[in-house]
Amino acid sequence: MNWRERLWDHNWVIPLLPNYMKPLEEPSLLNEHTKEFVYEAEEFISDLSALSELPRLNKTFKRSIQGFAYKIKIKQKKIHLEMIDTNKSSSNIKKRVYITTYRKNIKMENGFGKLIDSSIYYQFQGKTIVRNVRKHPYFLSVFHHLHRLDLSLSGESIKIEDLESKTPTNQEQSLEPTTNHKDQIKALLSSAEHTYKQYRTIDIKVDQSMKHLLNEIHRCTEDFHLLDLEEKHHMKRMIQHDLPNLLNTYDSLTEDQKKNTYPQMIVSLSNMRSFLQRQADDLHSTRLDRMNHLLKLNELRYSPEHTDKKM
Repeated sequence: MNWRERLWDHNWVIPLLPNYMKPLEEPSLLNEHTKEFVYEAEEFISDLSALSELPRLNKTFKRSIQGFAYKIKIKQKKIHLEMIDTNKSSSNIKKRVYITTYRKNIKMENGFGKLIDSSIYYQFQGKTIVRNVRKHPYFLSVFHHLHRLDLSLSGESIKIEDLESKTPTNQEQSLEPTTNHKDQIKALLSSAEHTYKQYRTIDIKVDQSMKHLLNEIHRCTEDFHLLDLEEKHHMKRMIQHDLPNLLNTYDSLTEDQKKNTYPQMIVSLSNMRSFLQRQADDLHSTRLDRMNHLLKLNELRYSPEHTDKKM
């Protein structure tokens, strides 16, 4: 425990700390939007950690999705993360989070790279407020994902038990990534089939829509390796997050609420299916283009006319 964390253990000290060291305690930020904000950051970091070909140094990676913008700068000595609510964000309280840590092999503290900055800036009642998210339960797992990224960059591996021993498990999300195509496909299909079995009994339309979704997911996984990082992320997010959340929330409504939202829910399922269908069709086209290219290449190399000219 460093000196800052020791100070946080004494409540009487907190009002005396500079704003950037005061722990975040704003109830208005304890909502689903902030959870989604953090979830997308974790997904981004996890995707980068799983890349075996990830460049080691002096690289900046960015991702923008649904009103959130993320940036990770990887340097020889430090890793810097930015998490930002953009103008398109639906959040009532716009926020920016800046987390900077030393690489573990440069400066280490409690088994992690030493923390340099973990500030959040947000607008509240016309004022810009700065606080610290280091101990906030919503953000704890972000630090572990950054730690795993650091280890991945250094060619090391990490065991989830090691992290669970340092932080209470009830505050953490799963840190175990899927690092190869077979594991990712298996996880996606398992999640989709579980969701189907759990919610197919809502009614016949939902059952049919889910069957169509499963069919398109199977089509997409046939050429999963041809998807780029962002395409894999969108598929994973839809299947493991958006789809079960949609059906679970609908299932929790009152009968009147279900009646009012049912048409939009069916449209959402249809839109998901259309997205996957376009993805599968694009993959099929890519595979066909690749096959045609190989046929032309082999014709040039091995056709009798070509071999005769060589002789």
